[in-house]
Amino acid sequence: MTRPQPVFDVLGVGISAVDDTLTVKTFPGAGAKVPVLASARHGGGLACTAVAAAAVLGGKTAYVARFGNDDLSDYIRKILLERGVDISHIIPDAAGQPYHSRIVIDHASGERTIFYDQSRFKPVDVADMPEHLLASARVLLVDFLTAPGPLELIIKARRLNVPVVIDIEGQSAEAAPLLEQVDHLVAPEEFATWFSGKHTPEAACAALARAPRAATVVTAGAAGCWWTDSADRKPNHQPAFLMQAVNTNGCGDAFHGAYALAVARGFSIAEAVLLASACAAIKAAGPGGGWDALPTAARVAELLRQRLAASDTRRDIIGRIENLGNF
Repeated sequence: MTRPQPVFDVLGVGISAVDDTLTVKTFPGAGAKVPVLASARHGGGLACTAVAAAAVLGGKTAYVARFGNDDLSDYIRKILLERGVDISHIIPDAAGQPYHSRIVIDHASGERTIFYDQSRFKPVDVADMPEHLLASARVLLVDFLTAPGPLELIIKARRLNVPVVIDIEGQSAEAAPLLEQVDHLVAPEEFATWFSGKHTPEAACAALARAPRAATVVTAGAAGCWWTDSADRKPNHQPAFLMQAVNTNGCGDAFHGAYALAVARGFSIAEAVLLASACAAIKAAGPGGGWDALPTAARVAELLRQRLAASDTRRDIIGRIENLGNF
């Protein structure tokens, strides 16, 4: 099959969620009674938030899921559209629905605890993704929490020469075959250290790196991330951009979306990690939380202009970031 000219920078397949948040002064212990400082409803989910983040940065994105006509499904459709995400490939399914999460946010630290209901979430099957749709993307972004995983979909995309970025969490043995197939593994420290058996994110990154994968990235929140584009090269450290965290929910997903968009636009791995780190930091510090805190390309460029020294050769990326929406 001759691959057509791509239509989308990032095509996302994976978890969506409606997040109902409660902010409290500090997270309580068992049996406590505490007042709620604020409550809100936001969009969430690994792949869904990542695609929204890429769209807000100026990318051309699409999201695929199985949704019904219920309130939660309608809400996700609405907020994806508001951010410019193509939802025309969402599959009508009366039994399908996003995750429904209740999230308690610790106002003092910005950290969050998530309680989620996945009882009506129905994963997209490889048969739901025709070749022409996969081939329309520069990058396929998928996620994984529990079985069944998107292994067949990943293999199908790679057969069409579409690079795959994966957001992988949880502690499931079914993750192993996925790691052998993806082009870009971007995983949080918790998964990476568990799966690799190593005790630090740097050591886990080195252990997980393998040919012919294009890159392995291990994120560690305020400690930054470690990345390598070769199993023979020591991982590089990208420090986090220090910000006053307001709400860390979705920061890792924003990282994935920015990273995938950078790959789609031909950025180097070092540049993709830099863009993604800045995007995640701004998301964490954003007032209001949720997708309203996802940064534009102009906001990311502003942060890098402020934080990178005048002599830092990486400042060359700023102009390219500002033009993400003009591709």
